[in-house]
Amino acid sequence: MGDLPLRWRTSTVAGTQWTATFTLLDDTGARMNIAGKVFEFAIRPGSADATSPPLVKVTAAATVQGYLTVDAVASTVQVVISPTATQLLDTGCRPFALWMDAGLPGQTCLVEGPFYSRLVTSP
Repeated sequence: MGDLPLRWRTSTVAGTQWTATFTLLDDTGARMNIAGKVFEFAIRPGSADATSPPLVKVTAAATVQGYLTVDAVASTVQVVISPTATQLLDTGCRPFALWMDAGLPGQTCLVEGPFYSRLVTSP
């Protein structure tokens, strides 16, 4: 993946499901060995906010906020955030990050950036 974390921006409509799939590559461009790794995707109210839990947090354990699907063979991590969780975002921009082995020695922030959300007027 070269220099980490990768900067990426994304957006969603509040109250809808959001999905993204990240393919993880090493410095040579080959698939990263992610067997046995633990992943976490978090959206926080602000970049200085370190409260726990974050505004939105998804892991491989499915919750009302969503879940992650890890494919170690393809070296991909799919993040699914539920409509319930995106509704919490309302309209605005908040920082997000995809972590590998968060809270463990060698934790790595893989992807980070702004997560934009907006409301859509009902018909």
